[in-house]
Amino acid sequence: MATFSAAQLDKFAGTKRITQETFDAAVRENIDEFEMEPQEALKSAVDEFSAQGVDLSNIIKTVDGGDITSHPATVAVHALQAAAAAGDFRAMASAANDIAAAAGAGAGSEGAALVLHRTGAAQAVVQSLAAAAVDQHALLHILQALAALLGAGSRELQADFLQAAGVPALQRVLSSQPCSGTLAAAALQAAAASAEKNEEGKAALMESGCGSSCLEVMQRYADEPEAVQAACAVLCALTNPDDDTQPGSRRAVGQRGRTVLAFPNARALAKDGAAKQLVETLRGYAAQLPEVTAAVASALKQVAANEEICQEVAAVGGMQLILQILRTGMADVVLVRPLCALLRQLVNSDGNKTLLVESGGLELLAALLSAYSSNPGVLEQALGLLTNATLRNPEAASKALECGCLDAMLELIRVALASSNGKENRSATAVQRQACMAIRNSAARNPDVRAVLLDKGAEGLLRQLKAAYPSCADAGSAALRDLGLDNYNN
Repeated sequence: MATFSAAQLDKFAGTKRITQETFDAAVRENIDEFEMEPQEALKSAVDEFSAQGVDLSNIIKTVDGGDITSHPATVAVHALQAAAAAGDFRAMASAANDIAAAAGAGAGSEGAALVLHRTGAAQAVVQSLAAAAVDQHALLHILQALAALLGAGSRELQADFLQAAGVPALQRVLSSQPCSGTLAAAALQAAAASAEKNEEGKAALMESGCGSSCLEVMQRYADEPEAVQAACAVLCALTNPDDDTQPGSRRAVGQRGRTVLAFPNARALAKDGAAKQLVETLRGYAAQLPEVTAAVASALKQVAANEEICQEVAAVGGMQLILQILRTGMADVVLVRPLCALLRQLVNSDGNKTLLVESGGLELLAALLSAYSSNPGVLEQALGLLTNATLRNPEAASKALECGCLDAMLELIRVALASSNGKENRSATAVQRQACMAIRNSAARNPDVRAVLLDKGAEGLLRQLKAAYPSCADAGSAALRDLGLDNYNN
């Protein structure tokens, strides 16, 4: 039996909707019959329909409502179409800038994304790419407008882009000569936005060969940070299971909820050489430009989706390289969190656990736990790394005890309990949950570590943690059980 996402269930539950005409009539009635000021009339209509459980996501909530002829977005789209037809590159660039501005206002302006959808903005911008192909200045502004449109968070605009053959149009830009690094970056930024939280966008990009184009861009423009970051953004979008509108029946069994496309995409990209290319790019930037290094690390984490790819990364020196960058850039939080997350993923491979220990990774981890004791984002990834490194690995557990990792972790729990105000929050809970799992894995197959943890007060800390963080009760009980305690549920 298929299972469905929360978004789909809401839809199936019969969410009430109205037409734009009905909404506009209600606003007009408030003005004419009840003598309200326009903005007051608008607010009253919104409040009344919302109170009745009506979904207004399809409604342009402005006083003008469905009349979008004078809306700045509509004017800009028509100007772009006219400029493209006339071959006026300067006017095309100007109109594209206006469309980008309208898209950027979409998050804070009622109805801007809907107006852009209804006025055919995505289709107009895609069509203008061919008209501007011979003028790189105009082409750049049009690509930037497209990225802004697709990044406005509207699935309708994403769908418009796909229906207008937007992906092949971007591929033509990437394969054109000459294509500068700046143009390539703009095209890839648009591509990444088209695939974010959108399975159809991911599929279209993979089918077009955009993943391979990303690797070519990383090679060709290795010294251009903007192009490298944009390529990494596409790789992340292609391999991130972030479309929650898809039914559960389309999720790959055993892949922790990854969508059908995310895992196969990672394997296909690795087969094309993505893992090796990303390691080489990481080596080229090291800690020199933290934002770029972080982007590459995030992309490599997404691509390294199975045992074979994790081993491939290690085989080309990726593990030692990451540890070296961490040592050099330990003070830079922009680097530390994504690199810890990457290592956490890589040590899912048993061979990489050993390599981490032999390369001094746990000593480095102990230093990180102390240095970032007040940073939940880093701690979650660092403790997750410790959890994965000690899973089924008693030697790693012994080393973690010897070098101070477990002491640092117990101290983090003590501090968290001392500062707890009786309310959970996601970041703190995630850290404490990882701490419970790290204790469990360290104790499970190593009686010596188990005894030391008990001597250091792990039992009492875990029982207090279960009480203070109810969401961690199951993880805390599992840790108590693997510490050898019979009353672990208490």
